[in-house]
This record gives sequence, structure tokens and C-alpha cells, in this order.
Amino acid sequence: MDTIVASIAAKLLPAMNKDKISGRASLRATTGWIADSRDFRLTAALLLALFAIYQAAYLTLIIRRFPQPLGDSFFLWIQARFLISHPAAEIYDQAILDAVQVANGMDPNDAAPFAYPPTMMIILAPFGLLPYRAAWWSAVGGSLLLYLWATVGRDWRSPALIAGLVAPTTTLTIVAGQTGFLAGALMIGGFRLTARHPVLGGVLLGLLTYKPQLGLLVPVALASARLWGAMAAASATALALVLVTSTAFGWSVWPTWIVAIYAYSDQFAMQGGLRHLMPTVWANLMQLGFTPQAARLGQGFGALATSAVVWCCFRHGATPLAIAALLVGTFLATPHALVYDMPMLTTAVLWLVAERCRSGGLFPLGEAVILFLAMVFPITMLAQDIHLPISGICLVLLLGTIARRIRWVRMQPQPVAQRPPARAGGSGVA
Repeated sequence: MDTIVASIAAKLLPAMNKDKISGRASLRATTGWIADSRDFRLTAALLLALFAIYQAAYLTLIIRRFPQPLGDSFFLWIQARFLISHPAAEIYDQAILDAVQVANGMDPNDAAPFAYPPTMMIILAPFGLLPYRAAWWSAVGGSLLLYLWATVGRDWRSPALIAGLVAPTTTLTIVAGQTGFLAGALMIGGFRLTARHPVLGGVLLGLLTYKPQLGLLVPVALASARLWGAMAAASATALALVLVTSTAFGWSVWPTWIVAIYAYSDQFAMQGGLRHLMPTVWANLMQLGFTPQAARLGQGFGALATSAVVWCCFRHGATPLAIAALLVGTFLATPHALVYDMPMLTTAVLWLVAERCRSGGLFPLGEAVILFLAMVFPITMLAQDIHLPISGICLVLLLGTIARRIRWVRMQPQPVAQRPPARAGGSGVA
């Protein structure tokens, strides 16, 4: 009797397991999208159309309500002219800078400090020689083209180009008139070049020091991927920028900036008027009511955890997915970033989608929701009365999704190289 039962079980269990596996596959297929399928393309096209409508409506509204210059671009232009007509170190004297900005049309109730390191002066000063509108088109339009080029490369016919152009992060950066496109172009382009052109890639990453808080994870990624040539080039570029700025604007600009940045950080932490526009761990914790000390401690733990994830992602080189993890992790590691710094986040989403489409995999429902939220949540950051850590949650989920995908790709068996066909009359040994 026992023999009969064992025989029946041996025949039924494989079939039951097969049914379970096929059932799970069917469930996943009904609750997700097959990458590069017609349904997925239609859904993506609808989403991009909605983004385009949002962009057109938002820009039209902003231009009608504020016919004057958009966002911070006007202040940056005044500061560029300031560098031409005043001693450079005086730009860190808030009283002197405010007097010049008010004289050029700034509302006396506004505040527009120059918190950038002196490296930014090299980038900014030439735009002070141009009329405002020419400077705006050159700076914002030119950096947008560089960002799109870094994101899609030479594939200008790719749908990713349209996605990068109409994404909410693109709209918000245009309205802000800030430098997020330039930062994204340097970060993305630099890492894309590190494998074949490590010196050039390192130079681009070194130029990113005009916003050093966005480059906190760059040494972690370069060291993990053992890209020592790129790291040396980035370090040499950063040192060269210090020498150039010191020669052009005087050696006093650097100690003056160091003193000013401490005062600025303390003032910024106390005011808190822009916290809702910051996707950082510190800002999220402050919105939840944590004390500044607890928020800084949480930011430190977040930076360490993110560094560990990025280190693991780059262990097998600077692959597109590893770079995507770095782009997302940047906003979890840095204590200071704003919504206009986030075009690179869109690139991370687009590269994750592109990898799925190339591999012909399936987008599970949960992953599709995370990708959607990652594209949309920057819009919600404009609302000042939302005290939920939406940005932090979305960034953590997206980073986890990318890391999980990297792990899955690494676990797949590598294709075995086929032997070349044997020549006629040969032994068949390559």
C-alpha cells in the first residue's frame, strides 16, 4: 500500500508544482505589462501625452502670471554681472549682494544668496556678458540639450528623448531656471564615458564640483568599479579648478566661501521655507517633526546605507543600471538638493525601462507603480502643506527596485561563446 501511495505521489507532485509555477506566471502576466509590448507602449505614450499637457499648461500659466524672468535664472544672471563689476569675494557678502540685486529689480523682501563654491564662478561669469534673454536661452536651453544627449546618446529617435523632454523634472527645472540639467549632463555623461574614455569621463565628474553635494557618491562608485583612471582625472580636474578660480578671482574667495557656507547652512536649516522642495532624508524627517539633530543623524544613516547599496551595484562595473542606482542614491545621500536638481532621476527611470525592454522581461504591477510614482512625485513636492515623506519613500522604493534588478541580471547564466566552425579537413579544434 505504501508503495502504491509513493508511486502516485511521485507522479502527481511534479505536475502540481508545474501547475503552481504556470499559475504564478499567469498571475504575473495578468497583473503586469510585458516590456516593449503594444499595451506597454500605449500606456507609456498616454503617460507622456499627459506630461506634455502638464508642461504646456504649467509653462503657459507661469509665463502669463510672471512675464518677467523665470525662477532663479534672473538672480544668477545678476550674480554673473556682479562677478564682472565687483571683487569676486564680495559676492559672499549678503549685504553687498542684496544691494546690487535690489538695484537690478529684485524684490527687497526676497533673498538670493550665492552659496556655490568659487568653481561656479567660472561657469557663471561669461553669462554676465550677455543680455538676460540670450543668457537664459544659452544656459537653460544649452544645458537641456547636453542633458538629453547624455541620457539618450546618439539615439535621437528614441522615445526616451521625448520622455526626457516632457518629464515633470524637466518642466520644473525650466521653471526654476536652475542648473539641474548641467549637473545631470556631467554626472550621466561622466559615468557613461568612464569605461572607454576614463580621462574624459573623470574630467566631467571633476567639473561637477560646482555642486559638490551632488557628488558625494561619485568616489564610492569609482572605487567600487575600480575606475582609478577616472578617479585620478576627476581629482586632477577639481584641483585645477581650484587653481584657476584662485588665479582668476583671488585666493581669498575660497576661505571666504567656507565661512559663508557655514552661515548659509545654519540660516537655511532655521528658515525651512524650501523643505517641501527638497527630496533629501533630512528634509523628509524635518517635515515629519523631527528635531534638527535627529534629522541630521537620520541623514547620516541614510547616506551610509545608500553608499553601501551603490558600492554593491558598481562591483561589476559602471553598467547603465549601476549608474541609475547612483543617480537615485544621490538624493538619499546628500543633505542638500532641491527638486530642480532631479532631471537625473528621470534618466534612472528611463534606463531601467530600457533594460527591461531589451531583455524582453515583464513589468510586474508593483514595479510599474514604483516607476510611475518616481516620475510623478516631483510634482507633489510643490505643495507646501504635504507633510508626508513622499519623496523619500519613492526614492527608497526606486533604489531597491534597481538594486533588485541588478542582482537578478547578475544571477542569470552567461551565454557560452560558440566555437568557430571547423575548416574543411581540420580537426575542429579552435
